[in-house]
Amino acid sequence: MLTVEGKKFDWKNIPLNFCVEGNAKDTYGTARVYHKLLQELEERKLGKLYERLIAPLTMAFRDMEYEGLLIDQDKLEELGAQLDSRIEKAERALRDAADLDDEINLNSTKDLIKIIFSLEKKDKEKEYTVIEDFGLGLYPFHFTKKGAPSTNEETLVKVGQLVGDEFTSRGLKDE
Repeated sequence: MLTVEGKKFDWKNIPLNFCVEGNAKDTYGTARVYHKLLQELEERKLGKLYERLIAPLTMAFRDMEYEGLLIDQDKLEELGAQLDSRIEKAERALRDAADLDDEINLNSTKDLIKIIFSLEKKDKEKEYTVIEDFGLGLYPFHFTKKGAPSTNEETLVKVGQLVGDEFTSRGLKDE
């Protein structure tokens, strides 16, 4: 079954000349992309990585995509429960260490900015204001395109390292 612009087509009901033309265009496009990507690999000196690791695995990837993977549902649920438990413990430790109320949403960018950088922006204001005696009070490492302090992964990793180092230096962190 083929879907084009929201319409479903069955290959057996498509005239042969349309199939041939479509397949030829697809092959041409694939070849162009292949050569462009190969050129980029060579420019980045990743050609050997492709030849030795990626290319030999192509058939395995194809088979996995076609046949799927067997997943142990019980093991997956067990791992999920373990991760949920670790996340809950980490959140509780953060809340306790920073004296955070349960109303603070650790998944909220606005609340993370408040906790990490001790900054708050009122709904109608353009600028952030410093919140005294709240949060870590760190200076923002990066800013978003709109000028807000960034809470992307890179920033959170840096903050985690800083906090971990501080806990270790104070003898508060179990290794």
